[in-house]
Amino acid sequence: MEDNKNKKIVLLGSTGSIGKHTLNVCRRLKIKVEALACNKNVDLLYQQIKEFKPKYVAMSDKTSADRLIDRLKTEPELKDIEVFSGDDGVSQLAQLKCDRIVMAIIGFAALNPLITAIKAGQKIAMANKETIVALGDLVIDMVEEYGAELLPVDSEPSAVWQCLANNSNPINKVFLTASGGPFKDVPKSKFPEITVADALNHPVWAMGNKITIDSATMMNKGLEMIEISHLFQIEPEQIEIVVHPESIIHSMVEFNDGAVIAQMGIPDMELPIQYAITFDKRLPMPDKPKLNFSKLSQITFFEPDFEKFLSLKLAYYAKREAGAMPAVLNAADEIAVAAFMQEKVRFDQIPLIIEVVLNNFVNHPLKNARSIDDILAADLWAREETEHLVQKFN
Repeated sequence: MEDNKNKKIVLLGSTGSIGKHTLNVCRRLKIKVEALACNKNVDLLYQQIKEFKPKYVAMSDKTSADRLIDRLKTEPELKDIEVFSGDDGVSQLAQLKCDRIVMAIIGFAALNPLITAIKAGQKIAMANKETIVALGDLVIDMVEEYGAELLPVDSEPSAVWQCLANNSNPINKVFLTASGGPFKDVPKSKFPEITVADALNHPVWAMGNKITIDSATMMNKGLEMIEISHLFQIEPEQIEIVVHPESIIHSMVEFNDGAVIAQMGIPDMELPIQYAITFDKRLPMPDKPKLNFSKLSQITFFEPDFEKFLSLKLAYYAKREAGAMPAVLNAADEIAVAAFMQEKVRFDQIPLIIEVVLNNFVNHPLKNARSIDDILAADLWAREETEHLVQKFN
C-alpha cells in the first residue's frame, strides 16, 4: 500500500456510481485525490471535498459552482481550494499532472475533457463508453498520436484487457458476457407492461439509472460490443455475446489455437476500477468477498434472443454501417431512455424509436462522417429526430 501514498488521481464524474466506487478504491489504497469534478450535485461534492481535500474542483453547472464556492468559504481548511466552472473548467482538470485521470462522466459531456486529457498524454481510466462508441477510431488514433493510454474500467472491456495482459497473440474471438438483465425470462409480449421501477431492478449489478435501463434492453451489451471492437481493434463478427446469468465470468478471449482465457470474479465494479488505477500491479481488496468455487452450484451460458432484445441487433447494424451511425445509435438511445424514465414512452418502444431514427439516417449526408465536427452534427441531428419521434409515440 505504501507506493499508493504518492499516487495522485483526478476524478471526473465523482458523484455518479463509478465516481463513488472510485473513491472507495482511494479510501482502501490511501490514494491522493488531486481533483474532483461533477455536474451540479453540490451537497455530495461538498462531502467528498471535506473527506478527500483535493486541491482543485470543478462543476460544469456554473450556478452550482457558485453555490459550492460560498459553502467552501465557511470552512477555513477548505477555503483555498480552487474551484473551476463550466465545461472548460472540467477540461482544465483533465490536464493536471497526475497518475490517472478517471473518466467517469457519462454521455457526450465527457468529450471535451477526454480530448484534453488525450492531448496532455494522460493515462485515462476510461469508464465512459459513449465517446468511444460515437467517435470510434478517431479517439483511438488520437490516443496513439499523443502517447496517451486508455485503460478500460467497464467490467467486460476490463476483463478482455486482463485476459490479454502480456499476450501478443492474435485474438480469434471475444466472448462478451451479459447477465441478461431483469427480463431475460420475461416473454416479449409482457414488455409493454414493464415499469421504470421494474427496469431499474437489476438482478446483479448496482449501477446508475441510464446504464441500468440499457442493461434491461441489452443495449448496454451492444454498446460494449462497439467499444471493445475499437479498443482492441477487432471486427464485430469476432465478438460473440453470451448470456451468463451468474455474472461470474466477465468476458473471455479465444486465441487462434482454440485456447480460451476467462476473467472471473465476484461481480463488483471496484475490481476493474482498482485494476485500471494500479495497473500493472494487483493490490489486495481485503474488504471484498472472493470466489468460492466449492459453493458455485452452476455456471450457465446461452445465446441472447436478438428478436426479443432488438437493441442488440441495432448495435451490430450500426457498427457495420460505421461512419456516424454508431453516434446516432448512442444519441437516439440516450433520448429514448430518458423519455422512458419520464414515462413518455413504454419500455418496448425504446428500441423501436431507435430503429426508426437509424432508418431515417441511412441516406443522410452525414452518414459517412469522418470528422469529430461531422459526428457531433450527426449526434445533434439524432437527438432532435428522437425527440420528435418521442412525441409521436407518446
